[in-house]
Amino acid sequence: MIIRLRILFVVLSLSFSAGAQKLHIKKENNGYWILENNQKIFFFQRTLNDSIPSHSRNNYFHPVYDLNNNCITEDYPSDHLHHRGIFWAWHQILVNDEPICDPWDIKNFYQNITEFEFSGDVNNNGVLKYTSFWHTVDNPDDPFILEKTVVSIYPKQRHYRRIDFTISLKALENNLSIGGSDNEKGYGGFTVRMKTDENTVFTNPKNDKIKPTNLAIQAGQFVDISNSKKKSGVTIISWSQNDGKENWILRESASAQNIAWPGREPIPLSSSENTTLKYSLIIHKGKRKRVPFDKILKTIN
Repeated sequence: MIIRLRILFVVLSLSFSAGAQKLHIKKENNGYWILENNQKIFFFQRTLNDSIPSHSRNNYFHPVYDLNNNCITEDYPSDHLHHRGIFWAWHQILVNDEPICDPWDIKNFYQNITEFEFSGDVNNNGVLKYTSFWHTVDNPDDPFILEKTVVSIYPKQRHYRRIDFTISLKALENNLSIGGSDNEKGYGGFTVRMKTDENTVFTNPKNDKIKPTNLAIQAGQFVDISNSKKKSGVTIISWSQNDGKENWILRESASAQNIAWPGREPIPLSSSENTTLKYSLIIHKGKRKRVPFDKILKTIN
């Protein structure tokens, strides 16, 4: 199956008002900055970052900034060179039950982003949309997954900013399945590689402290990861429409925070309908109690 790709990039310098703020996009050689006024929100890596050729990658978000203008993500960390800011990837991609590549470790895998646009919606949010074809290096003419992603960036509120991710996947090969790591952890899916230290605290929706363990934790619909010294935090939310329980792989240091979906056992990926996953990030100042979670959760359930 050979697909002819029509490359389209739209709205490279668009800006629009969002109340007293202004969200806009700035093109660079290898991707795009999303900003509000002059404050950087995040950078989207469109083309390959080959700083370390053995781990070249694109289709991820780094750096990502908190409301105090501090970078909160990491790329090419020495402990896990394949970790890259905010990303989604899986160890197991199988066709007819045979593995063809490993997108998590970036082995025999690359992505081709063919369409990109940035605009505003009726709620004055910035909306980034793009299409990515997933390929194996040894069969570059036949993509095996079509990804369509929408990222909604909300105007900054007094104490927080919200960013929504909608990721839709469709198989381009028959009998294709997708799964996390083939071990008891089962990690894979939406992931945030963020900076942590001895002042980082993990809490669940009830505001109970969570102690990360080696295996997955069922912590509820969201986990907050805050730093008391830096007075900044990130809440990762899994939308209730996502298929499966919220199994969280959490790490206090030298690793990433992951909502493990679908887990260790691969599941079939449809070639006729999209498999859609939705997540939100709430980047906040100070303690999480300043964020109106009840109000936010009503909009995503």
